[in-house]
Amino acid sequence: MKKSADRERLPRSALALLTAVFVDALGSGLYMAVSVVFLTRYLDLGSSEVGLGLGVAGAVSFALLVPTGILADRAGPRRMLIAAHVTRAALLACFPFASDFVPFLCVVSLLAVADRAASPLVQGLFGAAVDVGQRVRAMGMARSLQNLGLSLGGLAAAGALLWDSDGVYLAVVFGNSLSFVLAAVLVTRLRAGDAGGGRPLPWRRRLAVFRDRRFTWLTVLNSVVSLHVTVLTVGIPLWVLAHDDLPRSVIAWTLVLNTVVVVVFQVHATRDVESAADGGRALRLSGLLLAACCCLLAVTGELPAAWAVAVILAAVGLQAFAEMHQQAGAWAISYDLAPEDRRQVYLAFFSLGNAARNTYGPLVVTFLVVQRGAVGWLLLGALALGCGAWAARSGRPSAVSGAPSAPAVSLTDVQGETHGTHP
Repeated sequence: MKKSADRERLPRSALALLTAVFVDALGSGLYMAVSVVFLTRYLDLGSSEVGLGLGVAGAVSFALLVPTGILADRAGPRRMLIAAHVTRAALLACFPFASDFVPFLCVVSLLAVADRAASPLVQGLFGAAVDVGQRVRAMGMARSLQNLGLSLGGLAAAGALLWDSDGVYLAVVFGNSLSFVLAAVLVTRLRAGDAGGGRPLPWRRRLAVFRDRRFTWLTVLNSVVSLHVTVLTVGIPLWVLAHDDLPRSVIAWTLVLNTVVVVVFQVHATRDVESAADGGRALRLSGLLLAACCCLLAVTGELPAAWAVAVILAAVGLQAFAEMHQQAGAWAISYDLAPEDRRQVYLAFFSLGNAARNTYGPLVVTFLVVQRGAVGWLLLGALALGCGAWAARSGRPSAVSGAPSAPAVSLTDVQGETHGTHP
């Protein structure tokens, strides 16, 4: 009874952090919907320059993700998240003046580093602000609020696109900058989050995550199961566009359906998901749901248009539940297996899987869907199913055999650290 009662209440610090997540997402959703138009119309950058700049920014943020995690373990995630929000606000305020390619490249690269670092920093702060049994649930609430904020921001940006004026685009950019300032102010109200900072660790222990084979293997498996993101944003749109009898508007319907389902059910999907073993089972369920989604999509090419649309929407419903269980599993695994004194570098390393998916995911899904059609959907589903099952095996406390064998650890490395699974 006490455990269930504790799960119903979050401390005030967590509520402030949840509010900061919503404010961040609201401003980001507002900007994301008009970013390409702003860059090409207001800054007068060419589409090739925008593509190259964003590609370089993604590579830079990927390379610096783990170093920022190391720094966060030293300084504390609260200070680092405040710095990230302030940096994002300042860079966005400078954006309207970055009309040449080199200034644009500098601003967008630094902005990408701060954006990429924010997610594991928020997760680390929830780990410090709430009890162990509440962490995954708190992240589920943050995920729901994030989706809601992005959606509301996107709806507000639709009006900006209708006005199509420089003044409106500037208002959107500065509005997003202000949202980061407000988020930083809310984070300053947290009383937890820097207690773990300030104690230097030897570099061997700071970089021990690269030798943690079980954690690395689960990072890879989670990355593959998280291909549900690419299925929604790349695979289904390409599939619809490849079939002339399907209405193009169904692409927008799928995004709306996914958002609504995640906002409503994400917290529920985190129930009873706390340990790495729970997380592995959640990834297995996610892989099963994604495989079922892919099977439904595989048959839509042979159905009449009306039936095909209905089946696609049913598939997106399965995709949304796959997404929610994958997220819950990822949070549980990364929390449970991260040593307390190096939590941020472990969370940052785990986030590399999502960053990598954003690179290889479109290539894999495009190749399978465009080149293989229905067979490609089945192959993708089999891949998700297999990786989910393997994650369930690797998530068990004694199941390091599910991954390559772990390296020997010296007594010096073990002393004073909390590692792995619940006792």
